[in-house]
Amino acid sequence: MSARPVVRGLHHIKIPVSDLERSIAWYGSVLGARRLEEFDHVTQDGELFAVILDVPGVDVPVELRLDPATAGRLAGFDPLTFTVTGRAELDGWIRHLDTLGVPHSPVIVALVGHLLVVPDPDGVRLRFYTDEPHGLGHEDVDFASPWLRPDTVPPTDA
Repeated sequence: MSARPVVRGLHHIKIPVSDLERSIAWYGSVLGARRLEEFDHVTQDGELFAVILDVPGVDVPVELRLDPATAGRLAGFDPLTFTVTGRAELDGWIRHLDTLGVPHSPVIVALVGHLLVVPDPDGVRLRFYTDEPHGLGHEDVDFASPWLRPDTVPPTDA
C-alpha cells in the first residue's frame, strides 16, 4: 500500500463575482484588501477576468473571479469564515461596517463562539467567527437565524 500524498495547506481562496470593479472596491473598503495587479488574470484578447487580493490577516491570497452565474447561485451561501479574537472585535467590525453603510447580521450565538455575517455585493455571505468561546449552552445557539440559512434573505437593517 502506498503512502497517501500530503496537502501542505491552502494556495488561495476563489470567490465568484458578477462585477469585478464593484467587488474590488467593496473588498478593499470592507476588508482592507489590496489588489496585486501583477497577478491580474487577463485573456489573450486583453479582457480582465480575475484579480488577486492581499487581505490583511489572511494567510493566503483571495481571488475574485468574474463569474456572474456562479456568484448568483452562491447568493446566501457562506463559503468563507474569518477568525476574530472575541466579541469586542466583532463589535469593532459592526462599527466599521455601519460607518461604511454595509449591511450585516446582528451578533449571532453560534455553536462555540459569536458570529457576524456580512453579504458581499453579490450576496455571498462572509462570516466572522470568534476564537473566544461564549460559554453558552446548546439551547442558546441561534439556529433559527435567517443569516444562517442560505434560502433566506434577512432584513438588511441590522
